[in-house]
Amino acid sequence: MTARRFVHERQRPYAGSPFARFFRQDVARMGRNLAAPRPEPLMVRASVGAQGWASIPWLAFFAPHVTRSMRHGLYVVFLINAHDERGILSLQHGAGAALTQLGADKAHRHLRHVASATRASVTAPHDFDDGPIDLGSPSALPLAYQAGCALSRTWAVDDLTEQGLAEDLSRMLDIYRDLVPPI
Repeated sequence: MTARRFVHERQRPYAGSPFARFFRQDVARMGRNLAAPRPEPLMVRASVGAQGWASIPWLAFFAPHVTRSMRHGLYVVFLINAHDERGILSLQHGAGAALTQLGADKAHRHLRHVASATRASVTAPHDFDDGPIDLGSPSALPLAYQAGCALSRTWAVDDLTEQGLAEDLSRMLDIYRDLVPPI
């Protein structure tokens, strides 16, 4: 599984890593295939880090009229907690800009507030979790991701199936589309 492989691969140099290339290209392609049946346009990106290994690899789905980055705005993302071998599908508020502008403590409070407001504005029935997520990292950005999570579903990587992910992703993207309708 990718989570286990990430733990091993991040011990190797990032530059020129075949795994990093696989994740950015092939995992992103898988995400685009999962999103292809959607009626709304979505931008799909995957990353294990920009200039070095990230604490948390991710596959994100962005409504381009809302955001094109995990730094700000609302989006849907599949996060990998490699330490605990868990995958988390999250309706997520961007954390990077809040950290830069507010500092960690204020950013976490702000992100928890906007995540709570987002949860309150979801009108469609759903069975997603509205409690905190655990990304297994004490680093600033993963802690901010945890604070910015509005709804989620967590799996042990051994229990995650492509069909299960596709079904939950579709339901999460329906909620996302209701919150940020296409223009």
